[in-house]
Formats: sequence, C-alpha cells, structure tokens
Amino acid sequence: MSKILRVPSREYVCLPFTKLRKIFPPIKFFGKNQEHILQVKNTDFSLSSIISRTMASYARFITDIGLKRKSSCTRETTKLLSISKPGTIFMAGGLPNPELFPFKSMTLEIDAETKFDLNGSTLRAALQYLPTSGYAELLETLRKIQLKFHNPPNWENTDIIVTVGSQQGLSNMLELTISPGDTIIVPEPLYCNTLSILDPLSAKYLPIPSDKNGMDADAFEKIMDTLASVPTNKLPKILYTNPTGANPTGVNISTERKKKIYAIAQKYDILILEDDPYYYLHFQDENPVSFLSMDTDQRVIRFDSFSKILSSGLRIGFATGPKELIRYLELAMQSSILSASSLSQVLVEGVLSRWGIDGFINHTEKVQQLYLKRRDLMLEAATKHLTGLAEWHVPQGGMFLWIKVLGIKDANEMVVKHGINAGILLLPGNEFMTNREAPCPYVRSSYSLVSYDDMNKVGYFGK
Repeated sequence: MSKILRVPSREYVCLPFTKLRKIFPPIKFFGKNQEHILQVKNTDFSLSSIISRTMASYARFITDIGLKRKSSCTRETTKLLSISKPGTIFMAGGLPNPELFPFKSMTLEIDAETKFDLNGSTLRAALQYLPTSGYAELLETLRKIQLKFHNPPNWENTDIIVTVGSQQGLSNMLELTISPGDTIIVPEPLYCNTLSILDPLSAKYLPIPSDKNGMDADAFEKIMDTLASVPTNKLPKILYTNPTGANPTGVNISTERKKKIYAIAQKYDILILEDDPYYYLHFQDENPVSFLSMDTDQRVIRFDSFSKILSSGLRIGFATGPKELIRYLELAMQSSILSASSLSQVLVEGVLSRWGIDGFINHTEKVQQLYLKRRDLMLEAATKHLTGLAEWHVPQGGMFLWIKVLGIKDANEMVVKHGINAGILLLPGNEFMTNREAPCPYVRSSYSLVSYDDMNKVGYFGK
C-alpha cells in the first residue's frame, strides 16, 4: 500500500534528498514544479511525522551573500585531517612544519596546587591550524557544559562552534541574517557594540522597551500583532537579546517573560540570537533559564563567552544552535578568521579538563560572589551620594549600574566634557540607544575594576 504526500519545497531547502532518504528509507522522491512528491510504501508515516523528524529550511533567514558562500577546500581538508586515522599521508593543505616553531614546551599554573605542561602533540595542536569548528577536545568539554546548564531539546541536531569571544560569532551571524533594509527586533537600551555591527548593515530597528525585568514581552506582542495586522508589512525575522546581566542595564529577563517572548517568536517565525556573555555573572539563587533550554523547535542560536570568567585576552567564546545554522556560521568563519586561536583553545581546554564540571561551577560561583560584592559597594556609594539626584534599578547580574540623572534631558555633555576633565570616564546613555542622536539622561557606570574609594569619588562628581 502506498500514500502520496505533497510537501512544499521551501520546507526542505537545506535538507538534501539523500538525507531524507537516509532518515526514511521507504520514501521515494519525485520532483515536480514547486513541490516534492513523497511516495511512502508499506509505512504508516503521516505528513506531520515527517516534518517533525526533519529540519525546516533556514534559508529565509540567511542573506543572499550567506547563501552563496561555499565551503573552503583547505578548511574542509583540515577538518578531515583532524579525524583521519593515524598515519594518514597529508599533502592537501599548507600546514607549516612544526619543527620550525621556536617553542619546545609551556607550563601553566592554575593555582598553587595545579599546573600543567603543554608539550608533544598537545603543543603541536596549540601552535598549528585547527579546524574552523574548533579544537576537538574543547568542543567535547563545551558539549558537557551546555548539557549541564541548558540541556536543550533536539540535542541530536544541535552543534557548537568555537568563536573569537562571543562578539565575533554574533557579528558573523548578524551579517548572515541582516540585509540592507531588514528590520531587527532589539531591546531598548542595548549593547552599544551590537549597534556598531548593525548600523553598517543598514538595518532598521524595532526597539522593545525594557524595565527592571528586562524586555517587555507584552509590549513586544502588541507591536508584533499591530505590524501583522497590515498585510503589506514585511515582518522582522530576527530578535536580538542580551538576557542575563544585560549591558548596560544589568537586568535579567525573567523565565515567564522568556517563555512569552519565545511563544511570540514561534507565532511569527522569528530567529532568536541569544547573546549571553554575562550568564555566569548573575546574582540569582538559581541559574537563569535560557532561551536555548526552551528551544523546542530550534529557532535559537546562543552565544557564550569565557571573557568574563577566564580571561578576556584569550578571546574564546562559542556559539550553540541548530546544525544548519552553525554550518552557515562555520562557512563565514572559514573565509574570514579561519578559526579562533589554537593556543587559546588548548589553554582553555587544559583548564576546564583539570577542573571538571564541578570545578568549573565552583569557579563561576566565586566570580559571581566577587561581582555581587562589587555591585553592593557601588549601590552603597550611589545611595550615599546620588539619592535625589538620580534613579537606578538594582543590577541582577553583570558589571554595570544604569543611572538616570534627574533634572536634565541629556547627560552626554556632563559625561564627555566634565567627566573627562575631572579624570572620570563613564559612558553616556545615548550610545546604547537605537537613535544615538536623541537626548538621553542615562549614564552607564561599571563596577568591575574600581575601588570603593574611587566609587565615592565618582559620587562626589555626581553631586
């Protein structure tokens, strides 16, 4: 017995027939115009079961340049070498001869009890080209971390790629998904360097207001419903979010708001870019629930970073998301950075493997406690000197206090002119707004480095 199912071809733009055949051996495929006709023999498959077991196309989210990008043969052969059997004769790539590297060994001290040496094959890996996706041992450790902290649904179709901090991965993904004139949904205010990525892409902003609990999900829903009510409107396809210890506000988006935001993204088929470098700097009793952890239909790509918890100079981050999207990101990286620093990747893996998951958790808890203490000192100084002159919410994570100066429309001159003259560097709030030319009474102050005495000096300046 046979049944015929007609499936719109747009559902399978990124899914080759060979892959479908592998998943569904009883299915035969026949191309015809804009449809693929699937003939299913001796099988009780339904259309819904086929769609649920295959990946919908991501092509509509990707720019024309991203779709045109092809894999690099040299990068692909480097990947092949990393998984080849010992003794493989490799003549396909231009790898420099390691005998000429002027490094014989390296010793690193993590703490008084823990040291490790880089030598032999490990040192060669640290000094040689690596596959664009990353150092295999580090990738395995990162998978364990993501499963521990996020345990995303559809893990079997989720992949990870090592990036140069989270910033490079985010930048490449925005360039892959935003064409000139496209609208992107963003919180207001938002990280100024995200604006620096988006402005040259000629993106249009759809700012969603935020409060002490993060992006306003009700406002988001209302704005999207209003846009969708006009049939000629082109709806945005990308949402950028910085959900934990947001830069500059320090707020965490609550779990209930995240659930509603995710449901709205499902309703309007929006891809979520979860930029979360401050995830391990939250001040909650429990770890925040991430968008990745609730991603039942694979519309989230998450960006993590070791800059805030290991070292910003190592420049190591990683992106996690659907395999097809990670592949687009990999192709963009193949033609630009080749890969994140091999040495930095091996160093990070060396630290994480010696700590193990429990040691990593212990370290992140120490980081949280340090920044929590510094936040409390900043709040103490602000309360002492700025009460009645300014307003602020208590940061729930991160490194920043977002201060609204009362009695003025724009804090830019106060910060840029008078602050620099007084030997104090702060950032004016307009740098974090989608319209940077508009007056803004806010100031961002960081408490990550300054001493309590210096915090009080800034307070005197505020007066």
